Amino acid sequence: MIPYILLVVAFVLLAKGADIFIEGASNIAQYLRVSPLLIGLSIAAIGTSAPEAAVSIKASLAGVNGIAFGNVVGSNIANICLAIGIAALIKPLHFESSTIRKENPFMIFITVLMMLFVINFALQKTGFVVVSRIEGIIFLLLFIGFIFYLYRMAQQDRKENHDKVESHSPLLKNLFLTILGGAAIAYGGHLAVENAAKIATIWGVSDKVIGMSVVALGTSIPEIVTSIVAVIKGKVSIAIGNIVGSNIFNILFVLGIASTIKPIILGSDVVYDVAVCLAVSLLFFASSRFLKSVGRIQGLILISIYGVYMFSLFK
Repeated sequence: MIPYILLVVAFVLLAKGADIFIEGASNIAQYLRVSPLLIGLSIAAIGTSAPEAAVSIKASLAGVNGIAFGNVVGSNIANICLAIGIAALIKPLHFESSTIRKENPFMIFITVLMMLFVINFALQKTGFVVVSRIEGIIFLLLFIGFIFYLYRMAQQDRKENHDKVESHSPLLKNLFLTILGGAAIAYGGHLAVENAAKIATIWGVSDKVIGMSVVALGTSIPEIVTSIVAVIKGKVSIAIGNIVGSNIFNILFVLGIASTIKPIILGSDVVYDVAVCLAVSLLFFASSRFLKSVGRIQGLILISIYGVYMFSLFK
């Protein structure tokens, strides 16, 4: 019973932590005169992706490749299907032009790149898929480029918002709230992953399935809860930025670090999982490009896709 009780504690920490985190982060955006989207892409994305980074790096060091890789791919699927899907049921999500023109296409580019790296080895008919150190380094170099892009975005935001009045809410107070909320999210995510993995082990499933499902869902709970709370509070840009930024961070930094530490070697069946990740990313991109939003119908479709995908893992 203890793992189940700790899961409940984890969900409470995540919910309350996300509430405090969004409040502090949005006030910081006002104080620094930067857009909520930038806060979502940077502070929120990196903060909520901390569990994915911790789990995948730890798994890579331990040689548990299924969890290291599956956590990244599974988390990206859960982020779009569940975080965006559930948030869209609460309130239709409208995209800013920057997301449509820049961040979403970049997310698709690196997801396609991940697919190409995987297919490259799968086509050799060795029965294995490898994410090598060189590929990991390529991801890390792209991550440095993305950080530079965020820096330039911040400069542009401050220039455009030069005449706006800064928030009167104290900066130190909001930094404290953001750190406190982030810590609650990180620890809640840790508790969720640890106890969900214990329960899954009792059920007797493989490490790849655990990584793609239970651990991935557990490490995605911070993004899911943060996005839902952001939408409820009317901070849609933070919600969208959080998911897009988290997915970019997961591939470039988390998978980049994990595969640089130790090349990831898996069975060729992971091509299916990466294909699902690319498919839902393309669906998300198409909604932003052609509909300029994700409505309730698209939200239901995304949640349904996740349900079918989970069923396919455990069948």
